[in-house]
Amino acid sequence: MKPVRWLVVVVLVLSILIAGCLDNNFVYARGKSVPAGESREWPFRGPANLTVEISSSVPIEVKVVSSDGTVLRDFGTVREVNAVVELPKGRWKVVVRNPGNETVVIDVTLKT
Repeated sequence: MKPVRWLVVVVLVLSILIAGCLDNNFVYARGKSVPAGESREWPFRGPANLTVEISSSVPIEVKVVSSDGTVLRDFGTVREVNAVVELPKGRWKVVVRNPGNETVVIDVTLKT
């Protein structure tokens, strides 16, 4: 095989692998700030088992909601979440809201 063709094949294979990795639904954010009264959201697709690991410097509100606003799981106001949530078919998002009056720093790991 000629070197140019070999390079094209390698690039195509890598593109396919990267596309597959992007579809695996994985979020890792360390030291993410959430200002007072604001929220952060991360979307996912079901059906899937979603592992939710979140830690915060002060209590935050954490929920898993559907695209139409239906709450699937409400963790309440917490400093830490470590759970697996079974997502039904559809589009879902993990919502972290800062109800306090100071900026919160969170570490987030979400994966299916």
